[in-house]
Amino acid sequence: MFLEFLGVDVLDIPQLLYALINQTTPPGTGEGNGGQIPRLFALIIGINDYKKPDPDLTLLGAVPDANAVKDYLEKDLRVPSTRIRNLRNSEATRARIIKEISAFTDDKDKTEDQRIKKGDPIFIFYSGHGGESESPPGWHARGTKIQHLVPYDWDCDDGKGGKVPAIPDRTLGALLTRLAGAKGDNITVVFDCCHSGSGTRNDHAAPTRLVRGIKIKEAPAGDLDQDIWGTVEASETKNGRALTSAAGFAQSGLLSHVLLAACGANEGAREESGRGVFTEALIDALKFGVNQVTYAELLQRLAPLSGQNPQCEGVNQNRILFNAKVADRRAVLYKIRKVGDHFEMEAGEAHGLSESAQFAVYKDRDSFLNDGPSLGTVIARELAPFVTTLDAFPKESNFGLEGEGVAVQTKAGAEEDLRVHVAMKENNVIVFEALSKEMQRTDPARRKIRLVEDGAELDIANESGRIVFNVLHHETKTLGLHRLWKSVEPTVEAVTPIVNGAAHYFWHLRRTSVNKKIEKFVTVGFFELAVSNDSDDESDSLLDEVLRPTGDNLIIQNVIDLEFKDGAKYGMEITDGLKENLYVTVFYFDSSTLEITSWYESPTAKGIVDPSMLGKRTLPIGFGDSGTEPRKLYFRDPNQTLDVGFFKIFISTEAINLSHIPQRSPFNKDRPPVPAPKKLPPIWHTIQIPVRLRRT
Repeated sequence: MFLEFLGVDVLDIPQLLYALINQTTPPGTGEGNGGQIPRLFALIIGINDYKKPDPDLTLLGAVPDANAVKDYLEKDLRVPSTRIRNLRNSEATRARIIKEISAFTDDKDKTEDQRIKKGDPIFIFYSGHGGESESPPGWHARGTKIQHLVPYDWDCDDGKGGKVPAIPDRTLGALLTRLAGAKGDNITVVFDCCHSGSGTRNDHAAPTRLVRGIKIKEAPAGDLDQDIWGTVEASETKNGRALTSAAGFAQSGLLSHVLLAACGANEGAREESGRGVFTEALIDALKFGVNQVTYAELLQRLAPLSGQNPQCEGVNQNRILFNAKVADRRAVLYKIRKVGDHFEMEAGEAHGLSESAQFAVYKDRDSFLNDGPSLGTVIARELAPFVTTLDAFPKESNFGLEGEGVAVQTKAGAEEDLRVHVAMKENNVIVFEALSKEMQRTDPARRKIRLVEDGAELDIANESGRIVFNVLHHETKTLGLHRLWKSVEPTVEAVTPIVNGAAHYFWHLRRTSVNKKIEKFVTVGFFELAVSNDSDDESDSLLDEVLRPTGDNLIIQNVIDLEFKDGAKYGMEITDGLKENLYVTVFYFDSSTLEITSWYESPTAKGIVDPSMLGKRTLPIGFGDSGTEPRKLYFRDPNQTLDVGFFKIFISTEAINLSHIPQRSPFNKDRPPVPAPKKLPPIWHTIQIPVRLRRT
């Protein structure tokens, strides 16, 4: 990302935060960054819209797939954008695709990328239509069919009185064989398209479910692309090898590259809801790391795909991804040095570290990469945004370190208040500015915020000039809520209270006790309330109503799934199966607004506090003799059709003050400040019950 006000490119989020905090050029920018920039080169192709006016050619997810792959390379593998060539839609003509593959090696046109050294990883990704046709006479095809990639201008006027052909597997095979001869066989090819071109039409009943394959009626001319494959085929024949196809299409003997294909030869490569199901699953699997996984093993990581069985082809399929020459972000090495009786490391909160994290220390990078012994272990004591102070762990192992060494994290540290993801885009700089200011705070109410790629609870993005907050918390997403209630203006002042409110919300939603002895002895019921037969049904005074639970317990498999009823009243019943008295507090966490409201709190007293619930007794909330009023569940917005929340029940054997937990929605600017959380006694537990409120 280029920061115009500093005139510098930043390669990752720590560098961006450093620049925003210090208003200066961050250290380590540029390609000479200690060898950390991977030597991977890529060509990424995605075609949604074809030139030929045929509605059955139009796709929805091919371009988003290509963009997602580009983002993965740049963000997770830290590949500079200057090493990635991109073709989208009208850019991906037949001539341009062939030219870009040839540009890796073509000396004749002076387009060879001189930066690529032999053995450097080369990655080629295609998402769009695949096709199948009859094989022309004289081609060495297995059977009578050959496969093609379908370029943007396929079957359109070629300006010479003919039609633009697709790119057959023979041509692709020649291009990749020539590339391997010049740059080595560390080539990875991914095709998210059909092999067979089975002619399956798009599903008009479900317009976002599409198939990426067509049938090509006529076989290509027998001399098509002979200038490409002719010389390569002759050379391969001299070496005693046959020229193998590229498009995949069950070529287990591929020597030039490893192919990952979206489906088997007779299956359809599908996309749903604007994404290719194969590419989406592949990126999810890649995010687990690429350092020690082979191509064949990678496919085993993929989630099951209905009707698709992705294929891995090539003699090198048991090689580690990219021939182990690209490290992902999980193997980050930090510079570390000894200062007096402690250590200082050139990384901090901006890098996602936290207190009590542990690191193995090595003499140098080579010692780590070659599995050499570590000098010892250190533990993080004090963190700043870009520097961490550490102690030897255990302290008696106070080992030496001459000069500057490297450290790799081996154990996670203390839990942070909020894990947040922000894409590294120019229009998100205002979000990073707000987060950088929060990281610099030192007051007691400061929230610990960690920027992460995986495992985030919240994603913050700039959409059409407004800051939106996408929910990544797994249980909330599973119940169907994906975004917070409102967007805000793109200013630090508007974003900061939402971030702080989210940190407070998710910290308290997440926390629980390791000791779960109480859990098995406490049961919870949630009921709709109705006027009992003992009350005066004609009275319109709430004080005259006697409400009682009606119907079955609404908690089914620990989830409350409600259809919205205007005016419906609800109550809760908690039963203590122990002989001991218990103290109870109940909060409702509203996931769309980040509001936390109190449904029941234990009494307080100057001295001994009366328990909420006597042993072997039941506590009614919202009805009965508890003195609490019935409660309603409602939508904030009249147009809202779904909301998700959680009941969180705190149970303890001693009275504890939890009055610091409730908060007003941070979308209300006049909300009171939230005090810092207080430490609780060790004997306590929580019961958490998700709630989904639906409107039909």
